[in-house]
Amino acid sequence: HYVYVEVPKAGCGTMKATLGGMEAARMGPAMVERVQAAPHNRLAATPFVKPFQLGPDLLEQVLASPDYRRFTVVRDPASRVLSGFIEKIGQGLKQSGPIVDALAASTGQRIAPADISLSQFLGVIASMLSREQDPHWRRQADHLGLGHVPYDAVVHLEDLDASWGLIAQLTSTPGLQEQFFCKNSTGASARMQDYFTPELLATVADIYARDYEVLGYPIPVQ
Repeated sequence: HYVYVEVPKAGCGTMKATLGGMEAARMGPAMVERVQAAPHNRLAATPFVKPFQLGPDLLEQVLASPDYRRFTVVRDPASRVLSGFIEKIGQGLKQSGPIVDALAASTGQRIAPADISLSQFLGVIASMLSREQDPHWRRQADHLGLGHVPYDAVVHLEDLDASWGLIAQLTSTPGLQEQFFCKNSTGASARMQDYFTPELLATVADIYARDYEVLGYPIPVQ
């Protein structure tokens, strides 16, 4: 009776490898290995139940009942959006498609994903409503339904190493420890100075104003 709500680019690989391995252990060691080797692969093997698999009554219980413990992991919006930019846009992954299309519509030119600047990227997502944004840079407060869904814990990714005891309590798993198998870290938190100017940080603070307000992160400055 616990619910982990995933926030992409906020330690979700670590969380899915850890919780997925814990749940897959019910099915045997082979399933644990499969889940932890590819925690983002939802087709090959996953022990997680998705909201669309629940009926309306049970979904309401899961999201609102005191019988369930709900938690999530969030991240400083500036490093999170930078991580999304470096990985999804810089590598030309499928999530870059709508950004390329939006820039083509506004400039009349089709720009290769690798040539899109951080400023252009932020300009596009600033014009979007949360529901239009890709989950990898969607506003976290909206993504999580904060103010509508009562959470027992909202853990900062920056504090995750010190939070496994809390997560162990929430999942009723004494001794739970991190099982880190995520291979896709962009190192964005250590690369902020390489990408952000004061003006771009101000843009991030504006785009993610509610995240900064409700998640308890300081407004970024350089």
